[in-house]
Amino acid sequence: MQSKLFFVVLFIFTFLTFGAAMAVDSANVSNAEEKAKTSFDHIKLAEYYENEANALKAKAEEQRKLLEEYQNHSEYYGREGQDFESHHEALLREYTKAAERHSEMAVSHRNMSKKVK
Repeated sequence: MQSKLFFVVLFIFTFLTFGAAMAVDSANVSNAEEKAKTSFDHIKLAEYYENEANALKAKAEEQRKLLEEYQNHSEYYGREGQDFESHHEALLREYTKAAERHSEMAVSHRNMSKKVK
């Protein structure tokens, strides 16, 4: 019984820590953008946004593959397939938009790094 409780607590603690780290990361980016004054600061922000854009593009590609699988084999999914399709279309659209925004931010910070010395 104690081992089960231990693993449950460990599992919950892991997710709480991960969620807090993500919240801190986004807060740090906001602070970094406000405090960015040197060329190096803008380059680091551009790298961050490029990495995030690449991760979002990978997620969008995964959603595209799921949609393609559905469209090729829609007969396997029945009525729930329509929900499946609309859900993954929405995710694909959101990931694509977010990737574009992050790419634009990366370009913006690259341009700022050239202006600021």
